Amino acid sequence: MPDKPERNPLAFRPGREAAQQPPLARYLPRAPLGTVRDWLRESLPPGSWVIDPFGASPQVVVEAAQAGYRVLVAANNPINHFLIEMAAQPPSADALRSALAELANATRAGEDKERIEPHIRGLYMTTCDECSREIEARAFVWEKDGKTPISRIYQCPHCGKAGEFPATAEDGQKAARFTAAGPHRARALERVAPIDDPDREHAEEALDAYLPRAVYALFTLINKLGSLPLQVDAQRNLAALLLAACDRANTLWPVSGHSRPRQLGVPSRFREHNLWLALEEAIPLWATGEQPVPLTAWPEEPPESGGICLYDGALRNLADQLGTTVLSGVVTAFPRPNQAFWTLSALWAGWLWGREALGAFAAVLRRRRYDWGWHATALGEALGHLASHLPEDAPFFGLITESEQGFDLAAMLAAERSGFRLAGLAQRPGSGQTQILWRRGDTPIPTQTPGENPQLVRDAAMDILSQRGQPSHYLHLQAAAVSQLAENKTLLLAGMDPADHFNEIRSTLEFGLNFQRGFLRFEGSERSLEVGQWWPREPANTASPLADRLEKAIVQRLIAQPGESIERMDAALCTEFAGPLTPPVDTLRAILESYGEPDNEGRWTLKPGEAPKTRRTDLEEIRSILVQAGQSLGYQTEESELHVRWQDDSPVEDWHFRVAASAVLGESVLQPPQSERQFFVSPGSRARLLLHKLRRDPRLAQKAEKDGWRFLTFRLVRRMGQTRDLTRAGLARLLALDPLSEEATQLSLL
Repeated sequence: MPDKPERNPLAFRPGREAAQQPPLARYLPRAPLGTVRDWLRESLPPGSWVIDPFGASPQVVVEAAQAGYRVLVAANNPINHFLIEMAAQPPSADALRSALAELANATRAGEDKERIEPHIRGLYMTTCDECSREIEARAFVWEKDGKTPISRIYQCPHCGKAGEFPATAEDGQKAARFTAAGPHRARALERVAPIDDPDREHAEEALDAYLPRAVYALFTLINKLGSLPLQVDAQRNLAALLLAACDRANTLWPVSGHSRPRQLGVPSRFREHNLWLALEEAIPLWATGEQPVPLTAWPEEPPESGGICLYDGALRNLADQLGTTVLSGVVTAFPRPNQAFWTLSALWAGWLWGREALGAFAAVLRRRRYDWGWHATALGEALGHLASHLPEDAPFFGLITESEQGFDLAAMLAAERSGFRLAGLAQRPGSGQTQILWRRGDTPIPTQTPGENPQLVRDAAMDILSQRGQPSHYLHLQAAAVSQLAENKTLLLAGMDPADHFNEIRSTLEFGLNFQRGFLRFEGSERSLEVGQWWPREPANTASPLADRLEKAIVQRLIAQPGESIERMDAALCTEFAGPLTPPVDTLRAILESYGEPDNEGRWTLKPGEAPKTRRTDLEEIRSILVQAGQSLGYQTEESELHVRWQDDSPVEDWHFRVAASAVLGESVLQPPQSERQFFVSPGSRARLLLHKLRRDPRLAQKAEKDGWRFLTFRLVRRMGQTRDLTRAGLARLLALDPLSEEATQLSLL
């Protein structure tokens, strides 16, 4: 194996979670706040031009501009384009309410001249089960392929009754008045694909994601968008509210469970939302209160102090127009293939702004399935136009916010094929976050399929597991293997299109990891490499478990720097444990909660009983109790700083107690067994942390079970010392009272 430089030096930037999700959040990349800002400030001088080649995350774009950078964005999806505009210059809540009031007071066409608001609200009227008053439902619940709703959700303003209740016959009759053959459906189709348009049938299929009543309500509202005498800003604000309603109106809202649709598949049970309430509830989503950032349309440049320049179209078209614009770097959140969002975006853009707003984006109506090979091709087609406009070694920071095997690999191959060399990678598979740094490199030179690639994959996986010191997710192995192939210049393969290249590398990875059965898989699955955790069958020169190292580092920070927020501590630990050692956030929290406590402002300090001096006293006390108890039971005892041992003439009666103030298990459990009866004795406040480690590290759990390790708390040892006339039989009963379990953990905390 050739000499290689240290891989994956990139420090993961955890950022923080947004207090409020943006409009259409369920379709967008979930980039942490602050991640892009922090990377830019460490990597490029303010005022630099950076480009986002996909424009998939309005947050990423706006955050870069707020940090003082000029951001050029290619937004091919008209909905993404609009979301970026709104995020850059968010309206006030008053402005949105004013626009909605104009719509509310508009009247329907026809003789009755009914106001729009009561008419739309009237579509969702029902009867309260408790007081029999007519009230407004928040939503109706349907079953897939049902003809009428099965229940309704409401809160009665008269008697206070609230919840979900069976639908009435009248509810069914009201819903049945609306049919798929109505004029509003024809209008919805005409706005996207006229009757002679080849995309007409695809638009009809997409429109099936809407119930007839929803289509009627939407187009009663949308028809007013162009006819109301509104100023440009007010019209934009009303379009924003209607866009939110367009999403709330579809059937992709399961009654329970996670709602992040990727396909236009109707759930078995779904909600039909009240669309007037949807308009009202959208106001705080758009009115973020953020300061506006300068926004221009290409080719007008934003100021050097920072701003956004939006290009309406694909990067391949923008690249030809860049001319002398000097780009310093790339920052983006990679889009995930999402047939639901892309297809609905085509509908919504047509409905709000007309067919001409779609342009080439209308092609998404024709495609129903997207695989990772297709995605690798699409990403590469965009990035392939980018490298030549960047200086040598220019940085490219990419975020993948729904990380999985195919997504990560597609992005890495697309960048490599486009002239960017992999410079660092850090990830948190448990949070779905991967952060990758590339550098603009030389024009890539493909090679023939090299026979040594499977061995390189195997060696890279072995190396990364040795560094982490504990079983790990497949994504860590894949990242290490792709990094090694890139370093070895055997990642690019000659004579293959991007999709075939993707499939070939994926097969190489799988073959390399299965080669000579070199790895164990804990709780794995034949269907997916991502299920379960990986570990070498014959580990060698492995580091201590990452969780143990992280525990020591956190305790040191709590002692040396009390009062840190979890966000600041997380960022510091991600710098200390960079690249493949990025700390899992659940392990970080488990350790913090074991040793520390936050104040009202979220600043963490050691619990009073965790002070080093206090714990040293505890350890001395526990060892002393164990020695005295052993002697009272007739054992010969040995005591050291970390251990107490009981022995007599019988090999069965050999008791080994590892006394610790921590939950650092690797130093004990992973060592050869000392006796047939081994006990890890620690404070009760470590119980949850011990459980967490044993569940996260199945190799550790199996070794502990095989070698007969049991776990005792200081509390039980103290009880042992208080028990008069303790016998060996009584000791066995006493030990059975303190199992390491969730229930016992709850009791210990009480």
